[in-house]
Parts: sequence; C-alpha cells; structure tokens
Amino acid sequence: MASRREPPRKPQTEPVPPTLEQFSKYQKAWEWFNAELFGGTLEPCLLNFSRHRGTLGFFTPKRWSRGDVAVHEISLNPDCLSRTLEAVMGTLVHEMVHQWQQDHGTPPRRCYHNREWAEKMVEVGLIPSDTGLPGGRPTGQRMTHYIDPNGRFLDALNRMPTEYVLPWVSAGPNEANKPKNPQHKKFKFLCPSCLTVITAKVETLNVTCEDCQERFLNPEEIKAAIEDRQ
Repeated sequence: MASRREPPRKPQTEPVPPTLEQFSKYQKAWEWFNAELFGGTLEPCLLNFSRHRGTLGFFTPKRWSRGDVAVHEISLNPDCLSRTLEAVMGTLVHEMVHQWQQDHGTPPRRCYHNREWAEKMVEVGLIPSDTGLPGGRPTGQRMTHYIDPNGRFLDALNRMPTEYVLPWVSAGPNEANKPKNPQHKKFKFLCPSCLTVITAKVETLNVTCEDCQERFLNPEEIKAAIEDRQ
C-alpha cells in the first residue's frame, strides 16, 4: 500500500526586522515626494529620527560623511509620529524644502526661514505660518505651516502608496521616570533710579547699574529706602 504524501508546506515568511521595515518605508516616502514635488532634483540624504524637545523635525546640511563624500540629514522626532499622516509627511516635506534651498537656492543664516523658502513651501502645497494658522507670518526664526487643501502636497499624499506609511510609532519619553532638574530660587534686584530689574541665584548682590551708577537693591533694601524717605 502506497504511503500518503503530505501536501507541501508553504514556506514561512520571516518577519521584517523593525529597523529595516521603518527605514525602508521612510526612504520610499522621501523618494515619492522628491519625484512628485521636487522633480527628482534632491540628492539622497541620510534620513534619521532624533528627539529634540519642541521640534517636529529638522534639516542639517552635510551632517554625515564617508571619506570625501558628505550628505545632508533630515530627521523627524519619533515622539511625534503618532500624529496624522498629513502632519507627519508634511513635516518631512517641510524639511525637504530646506534641502532644496540648500542645494538649489540661497541658504539663509542658521535656522532662519526666509522668503525663498516660504515661496517654495507654497509651491509644494504647504503654507508657511509662524502660528500654524492662516494669517501667521510666513518668514521668521521658528516656523511651522498648514496644508493647502488644494495644493500639490495633499494631492501627492493622497496618491502615495499605503506601503510607504511609517508603520512604527514611538511611545514617547516616560515623563514620570525622567530626572527632574532642581529648581533654583532666584532673587530680584532693582535699580532705584531707572527701575531696571535683574535676577540672581544669590540673596545678596553687589552690582552697579551701568546707566545710573546706582547699586541694585533687593526688596528689603528698597522697602527700607522708601520708609527712610517718608
């Protein structure tokens, strides 16, 4: 009697390592927007994740090097990846505009967002605003943006393959376990002539106001001086 053959087993698919999965999709998203919004003119850069308090992402020129070759860095804050897809990819494109300006425009002084950058933002479908709302200033040191509902960015995002979406999000820092910096008490001192106020970490201070040549007084000394005049 012939033995029964078992059906061939399907090969098991090994799970993709999370690092490879996250960064490969990160790269695909960058390539998609480079082609759709910048005509493929941006050179490959090093994509990264970095935690910077109060920052959604940043661009740094020529941050990484290998031998004589240096490349830019675009970094997203991993603790902000749980926002909406529009918000996360909007931050990526925001930083890509900085990359475009670095290589194809006139880079401004460090961290400043000038008119050239603002005009390119509008062109790709992100409206620069220091408040993140309509009516905000379009240029300045600390800037964000809001999305043009009829702009190129939203159109490109809606057509972007879903497999380019970043699958992993950070749980964020555990604030309860973070060491707290000790709060040092500060003392105020007042110039009795021009009323300029300064602060110091010490209770007694011997400092003279450069404008009035008067010694700064602490609150007790000010109170005593007022009582002497009465």
